[in-house]
Amino acid sequence: MNRLLIDIALPVPLPGTFTYLWIGDDEAVTPVSGDLVKAPFGRRRGLVGLVTDTRVDPGETTEIDGYPLRQIESILPEVYRLDTDRMRLAAWIAGYYALPLGEVVPLFHPPKPGTRGRKTRAETPVFPLDDAVDVQLTDEQQVVVDGAGQQLTAGTFGSILLHGVTGSGKTEVFLRVIRQALDLGRGAIYLLPEIALTPQTLARITARFGDQVAAIHSGLSAGERCRVHEAAARGEIKVVVGPRSALFAPVQNLGVVVVDEEHESSYKQDEKPRYHARDLALVRGREARAVVLLGSATPDLTSWSRAGEGRHVMGHLPHRMGGTMPRVELVDLRGEDLMEGFSQPLMDAVEKTLADGRQTILYHNRRGFARQLQCCDCGHVITCPHCDIGLTWHLNPRGLLCHYCGFQRTVPSTCPECSSAAFLPAGGGTEKTELMLQASFPEARLLRLDHDTTRRRGSHARILSAFAAGEADILVGTQMVAKGHHFPGVGLVGVLAADDGLSLPDYRASERAFQLLTQVAGRSGRTDEGRVLLQTWQPEHPVILAAADHDYATFAHLECAQRRVAGYPPFRRLIRLGLTGPRQGETATAASELATALKRQLAGPERDILGPAPAVFARLQDRYRQQILLKGDCSRAEKAWIASCCRALKDAHKGLEVSIDVDPVGLF
Repeated sequence: MNRLLIDIALPVPLPGTFTYLWIGDDEAVTPVSGDLVKAPFGRRRGLVGLVTDTRVDPGETTEIDGYPLRQIESILPEVYRLDTDRMRLAAWIAGYYALPLGEVVPLFHPPKPGTRGRKTRAETPVFPLDDAVDVQLTDEQQVVVDGAGQQLTAGTFGSILLHGVTGSGKTEVFLRVIRQALDLGRGAIYLLPEIALTPQTLARITARFGDQVAAIHSGLSAGERCRVHEAAARGEIKVVVGPRSALFAPVQNLGVVVVDEEHESSYKQDEKPRYHARDLALVRGREARAVVLLGSATPDLTSWSRAGEGRHVMGHLPHRMGGTMPRVELVDLRGEDLMEGFSQPLMDAVEKTLADGRQTILYHNRRGFARQLQCCDCGHVITCPHCDIGLTWHLNPRGLLCHYCGFQRTVPSTCPECSSAAFLPAGGGTEKTELMLQASFPEARLLRLDHDTTRRRGSHARILSAFAAGEADILVGTQMVAKGHHFPGVGLVGVLAADDGLSLPDYRASERAFQLLTQVAGRSGRTDEGRVLLQTWQPEHPVILAAADHDYATFAHLECAQRRVAGYPPFRRLIRLGLTGPRQGETATAASELATALKRQLAGPERDILGPAPAVFARLQDRYRQQILLKGDCSRAEKAWIASCCRALKDAHKGLEVSIDVDPVGLF
């Protein structure tokens, strides 16, 4: 009879591991480091934890640190065991993001591991693929493919930042490198910012590599996710495609990690553990001696800066394949007589594009019919009772909606402040844009792509595939329409409010605006001459001008100069501490206590602590929000100390939540 003491990292917000007992006769099923096991914790049963150490029980141990010694319930099959590379990745995540190791463990297994599920054939929209395996690479593409191939053959880690204009053939480079890896008996992971928004890319990968490919994402059932995980662990699936969660799949002998559209903020998880998949892709690639390919037409400035320092190899694809960059025109809205957000030049351009038999994309990054409802007499705005924000007016379903907490109410008959019955819908959204187009071009076939039209499973892909197949003339949408789609029939892209987001109180506001404008403009003219109209109140703004010129280098130079002076990434690291609580005064007091402790312990010539201050939205979902910003490098020990302060503060203030966001992608 074997008696082993097993140290387990469990998914609970407590530091350290927990010791359990294993009693068994069969040495073949004895738990080893890296195994996942199920164990009880308090009143909970079946928690999945990671075995970090095992040792023979020297005696009849019954207690550990005064607590009764409990037995683990079961050992998960070997296909769920973390190999050495992924164990090191888990440890890196825990240290870098100031988390207990146990809170990292759920990243490495599907929900309900071991769930049985048969392979299903999901409804897959058909996309026209102008993809041929024997396409001739350009010289620039070949340089990148050859460089990656040399690293694969040598079995060394390397990272390549592939900066290519929209439509320059970045995906073809990725697929060629993956082919080289497969030929060498190695596997690949292909990360996409959002799986539901990039079905064309998934279709291309599947068409190229067939049954060796599987997607893994939250839209699959628990059984299907387990099936993909287990098949990858057995080496049956060699290419795993998906959003950030795909990074943790047990792909065997990993050779390539692709991070497509690496600039996308959706690679950053906005809840604990708040990791950034692009950064973890580099760590996983290093641990596996794999090649990591980062691709974008508008690279994140941190990636751009690292390439300039020589930490990434830079690859350039400056020309489009099969087309030219679209002509961008600025429409100065000052003095324009707008028709529900449309200038006359934009209306004329839509009419001409329809007459030419080509398609149009119109981008408006606000959903709903009107941004807010305002009293015409006293100016009062109808706000959410739970959040410090105005309610958005929607027509379908009709009513007022809070986009942060989901609160809904009917449109009031009179103003709650002055009893006036006159209201003014202020600001437009995608619903209003769609209605305007229906009235102006009744023969045109319209589709709308935003959060409201994509609630049902598979709706993103159905809308996009219908537009790609030419079943609609105009696609209206939020930033969903800007994310890497290839529509050969699009001749016009119109942006109703190019200034949107430029003035937000966030250090990345200009970068996000430039990226969105460049990406959405890139949907036009993929196979023929294209045209882009940017409606703007600030036609002289440097960000608008750089986007209009497709000039990333100028934008990056100007923005980096400002970031350097202000002390923001990529020149200084950030940690954002967020505090939320049910009582405004107590939350502010707790934030002040934490800031005082941080300044006493960590402030110095190379480190600044800013705040505390109310968050941009000071109240959301009936919780008051404060934040503290720490600028500068912190060691892992210092991050661990910060985490201990946050735990102590949480224990001292009932209802308080404290979050640590290392390398935040925004300050909201």
